[in-house]
Amino acid sequence: MMRGVFVFAGALALFGCVAVPGGDNALPAPLPKLSQQHAAPQLALLDSALADHFAELPEPTTCVAESDGRTSEALPPEGEKALMERHPRLAPFARCTLRDGNWVDAEAEEGAPNAAMVVELANFTCADEFSCTGWIRMVRGIEGMTTNRFGMEWGANGWVIAPAPVRIAE
Repeated sequence: MMRGVFVFAGALALFGCVAVPGGDNALPAPLPKLSQQHAAPQLALLDSALADHFAELPEPTTCVAESDGRTSEALPPEGEKALMERHPRLAPFARCTLRDGNWVDAEAEEGAPNAAMVVELANFTCADEFSCTGWIRMVRGIEGMTTNRFGMEWGANGWVIAPAPVRIAE
């Protein structure tokens, strides 16, 4: 009886160590969503946008920025680092360069595809510590941009983010 238990335990240990095909390329488990951090609603909104972006579009090189409507600027280093830890395919903002009206990957090798996209956080405001709004723009260049407005409410499970359409006229 005891011998059977040891054989079973040994087999279980052996099967637990068997390599899975393609396992070397697997991404690590994602870190907790940044929406759980009450003091960082901007990062929660960017985290949500990046999760959707990388689920749909693996290319091009993607960077993240803040925008005042005229220029794009890097996030504070700790914010950019937190987003890059959650999204391993996110590149530092310094890697995305505006060239001839289009974002390009400054580190792309000669002759390689060098398209880049910048996910911008714009006009982010909070009415109080529990309610915020902000715009997310996906910018490829002068001609290629999508812009969406989002509302955020702090609740028991963290920041809840939902589209907040803007009514232009009634």
